[in-house]
Amino acid sequence: MNEKLLEEIGLTKGEITVYLTLLKLGETTTGKIVEAAQISSGKIYEILNKLISKGLASYIIKEKTKYFIAASPNRIADYLHEKEREVREKEAELQKELPALLAIEKAGEKEYETTLFKGFKGIQTAIFEALHELTPEDEVLAMGIVSRKEKQYNLAWQKWHKERIAKKIACKAIFSDRSTEYYSTFKKMKHTEVRVIDGITPSAVDVLGNCVLILTYGKEPSCLSVKNPEIAQSFRTFFYNLWGIAKR
Repeated sequence: MNEKLLEEIGLTKGEITVYLTLLKLGETTTGKIVEAAQISSGKIYEILNKLISKGLASYIIKEKTKYFIAASPNRIADYLHEKEREVREKEAELQKELPALLAIEKAGEKEYETTLFKGFKGIQTAIFEALHELTPEDEVLAMGIVSRKEKQYNLAWQKWHKERIAKKIACKAIFSDRSTEYYSTFKKMKHTEVRVIDGITPSAVDVLGNCVLILTYGKEPSCLSVKNPEIAQSFRTFFYNLWGIAKR
């Protein structure tokens, strides 16, 4: 018998042991269950009551003595179906409460929030979370774009820009190199303008609405996300100063 399976559907080890013992013994008393299952006599009634509440055991009284009986193994499938139904009902209740929970989260948002994301997965999380919050009224300002980094980062950004373009969000980008396939691909994107300043732009800074992302792709790749309207506006002003002198 796969006892692990019974654990996974919600039975404790004690309940499994007692239930399987009842199946083997048939109609029996607590004394014989304790002996056969090697269960503490102080716990046997607690376990039996839990099995009864789950519909997996019952009892009859003969001459003032309780005799316990295991329910058919078919009852285990019924018990699992009942748990599945309870989960669906709880899920439906949660869906009703989600708007209120999200409203509480929104009300508790800080005006200033800084988060450091590390590694490739962390950077992916940071950039896609920022994109999710943008609307077509926003714009993306990217400066210090370096094409020569690990390929997985360029591929992630290409996927990111496909989603940006699908949302019809405009992007202005300042590259620090142009003789790469990534730069050529970028220039062909819709809703995108590209300029170049050789070697003097800051390294990988993106302004997305009220969020600023500062990215590094060295030995320990990371992304610092700063959510603050005033800081975002400062970087926006800096970007447009560079944009005015950048080469088309």
